[in-house]
Amino acid sequence: MNGTRTVKLGALALATALLAGGAWLAQSGLKRLAFERQQAAQLRQSLDSARSLMPEVEQRERLMQSLKQVAQQVDRLGFDPAQWGERKLRRTTGPATRVEAAQFLGELGRGGAGSIFVADLFEVATLSPETGLFQMPQPGDKGLTLGASGTLYFQTVSVAPPPRTMP
Repeated sequence: MNGTRTVKLGALALATALLAGGAWLAQSGLKRLAFERQQAAQLRQSLDSARSLMPEVEQRERLMQSLKQVAQQVDRLGFDPAQWGERKLRRTTGPATRVEAAQFLGELGRGGAGSIFVADLFEVATLSPETGLFQMPQPGDKGLTLGASGTLYFQTVSVAPPPRTMP
């Protein structure tokens, strides 16, 4: 009888050891599962963040392509930035006569093809509601409001036009 009791106790000890090992493996698996779930949540958050940035990345990529095209066109036209200068211009919006407006606009265009005005703000309007910008002033015309700000680019070196080639 003692032998069967020993076998039963041995089997019980073995079952207890297997149960303890299984419990330890289950606990280890649960810890690993919790860690993996936390990593998955962080990765999903990173993925969502990356997806939200995609429109900006695509916009910057389009901008870079546009800049490359402009640079290629500038090279093709033989434009040399070292031959151009720039000046910031600003005329606060305020009353002006038609003569003053014509003089101001004439000054902007005086450089011809050798100057370019890039406006950040340009405003011209009549003060009289019955008078148009492109009509002869009527009696009682109150003049204009004129305002502009921007950058005037101008050539600092005169450049001869490229020779024409005959086909």
